[in-house]
Amino acid sequence: MATAEAKLDLSSNANEILLNPRWPVQDYANLENLALWAQEKENLRGHVWLATSGSTADSIGATKLVALAKHALQASAEAVNKHLQSTAEDVWTQVLPHYHVGGLGIELRAQLSGAKVVSALRNQRWDALYFYEILKQEKCTLSALVPTQIYDLVGLNLQAPTHLRAVVVGGGVFELELYKKARALGWPVLPSYGMTETASQIATASLASLQQMDYPEMPLLPHAQARTNAEGFLQVQATSLFSFYAQNTSEGPKVWDPKKGGWFQTEDRGEVVAGSLFVQGRSKDYIKIGGEGVNLARLRSALEQCLLKYDAKKMSQIVLLDMASERLGAEVHLVSTLPESETLALQRMYEEQVLPFEKIRKIHYVKEIPRNDLGKVLWSSLRSQL
Repeated sequence: MATAEAKLDLSSNANEILLNPRWPVQDYANLENLALWAQEKENLRGHVWLATSGSTADSIGATKLVALAKHALQASAEAVNKHLQSTAEDVWTQVLPHYHVGGLGIELRAQLSGAKVVSALRNQRWDALYFYEILKQEKCTLSALVPTQIYDLVGLNLQAPTHLRAVVVGGGVFELELYKKARALGWPVLPSYGMTETASQIATASLASLQQMDYPEMPLLPHAQARTNAEGFLQVQATSLFSFYAQNTSEGPKVWDPKKGGWFQTEDRGEVVAGSLFVQGRSKDYIKIGGEGVNLARLRSALEQCLLKYDAKKMSQIVLLDMASERLGAEVHLVSTLPESETLALQRMYEEQVLPFEKIRKIHYVKEIPRNDLGKVLWSSLRSQL
């Protein structure tokens, strides 16, 4: 099994299994055994197993695994290096886990370009101020972050060091207001779109976009193609596309390839215009409240804009959640770790921005909102907690 310290041998036919070492021992063992069983069943060679984000899995043991061929990982790394014009002169900051496609991607890009990689985690945990100090001390030029981490930097009003030339932002919705605030502080952020199934990003804003302040388009990288099907879902094809899924189910272990004709259908709605990708939201974000169609991602965006105006440092302490309703079909709830006075103030700000049926029906006060290593909310865990 590869470790965080070991370089991945892209020319080897050996398979590697990269899982979160902090998972419970039994869950870790179950998923490791799943990968071993699946690769033997499919006669896989030269693949790396990674877990999907796990934000929708009912349990860690039910997390879906993705098998990525080493040549797919290499194709992704080469495409990103070319897009970022990365050379051996670059220094990457690493705050994404080795067992996540974003973290592994950084290591492989550096491996191919000769760039240096510097860890910027404090005790294996994200700390915005520590990241900022490492960024300055090591004169880092490149980084990859998720929107939650950008929120933290903006919330601390930190000015980007001038030697930092690009920060790829992916792994979640990167809101316009947050983008503007980050750019105003000098952060050279490049919105991107990708997933574990494509071995990282397949569409990323250009370096030239940093010459202006408008939210940029995300052109597809040369190794990838995308299209929209009749239902409005994005389908992707790429030399970095995954080979198989594997998952422990109630019927037993399962391995399957969902691609059709080389195309993988995502859960995202969107379109491709003149070679650029425009993402509108995930299928699960579309709910019906009293017969009215509602895009939950838009409502969460409205709340996040309120938080940016109120106090960006509190961004991770309050979220919107859709809950089943016998009368309405679905309704919007608010989950908060903030004091009641602050929660109610944010509720009022939010409800000024939305339609009557999109207002908050109930507030849940909790000690902690469960999140994964990248700051994504673990929705299934949160629902069971409530």
